[in-house]
Amino acid sequence: YADDVVLFCHPQQEDIDAVKAILQLFGRASSLRVNFTKSTATLIRCDDDAVLPVVESLGCPIVAFPITYLGLPTWKAWLMNRASRLALVISVLAVIPLHQMLVLVPPKKILRMLKRIQRGFLWAGRAEANGGHCHVNWRRVARPRCLGGLGVHDLERIGMVLRTRWLWLRKTDERRAWAGLSLQFSAEEQAFFIASTHTSIGNGHSTKF
Repeated sequence: YADDVVLFCHPQQEDIDAVKAILQLFGRASSLRVNFTKSTATLIRCDDDAVLPVVESLGCPIVAFPITYLGLPTWKAWLMNRASRLALVISVLAVIPLHQMLVLVPPKKILRMLKRIQRGFLWAGRAEANGGHCHVNWRRVARPRCLGGLGVHDLERIGMVLRTRWLWLRKTDERRAWAGLSLQFSAEEQAFFIASTHTSIGNGHSTKF
C-alpha cells in the first residue's frame, strides 16, 4: 500500500487543476502514473450541486461517506492461509495505531480491543476468536521470532518505546521545534528511560540536570 495517498484540497477549479498538475509531474518524474479510474473523490462539508462540476473534472468516481481506505474491509480472511493473515497483522493491523501512540497513551480497554481484533483475524479469520481457536498464547505471539514468537508488536510495549524516544530527543537534540513544550510521560516511561541510558558529565561546563 505504499502508493496509496489521501489528498485534501478546496473544491475550486484552481486547486483541482493544481492537484492534477502535481500528479502528472510526479508521474513523469517517477514513471508511476496515477490511475484516476481507480481513485475516488469525496465531498466534505460543501454544497454538492455547486462543486460537483468542478470535482468531476478530476476524472475519477465520486463517492460518499463512509469510504474505504486501503481496502481493509475487503480482505477475504477466510480465503487466506494463516501465514498470509500473519503478514497482514504485522504489516497493517499492528502498524495503523502507531502514529497515534507516538504521543498518546491509549486506554487499556482500547489496547485490549485492538489485541482482540488482531487475535481474531490471525487465528479465526474474523473479528474475534475464542480460546479454542488460539493455538499459541498471545504473549508468546508478541515475542520476536528469534525468541520463538511470531514477531507481532505488543502495542502496549511498542507505544512506551515510541514515547520514550521523545525523552531521548529532548536530551540530545534541542533544535527540535517542540523542544520547549511540556511533554507528559508516565512514571513507568521515565523509569524505563533512566534504566536504559547513562549520562557522561565530562567537565561539567554544559551539563544540564
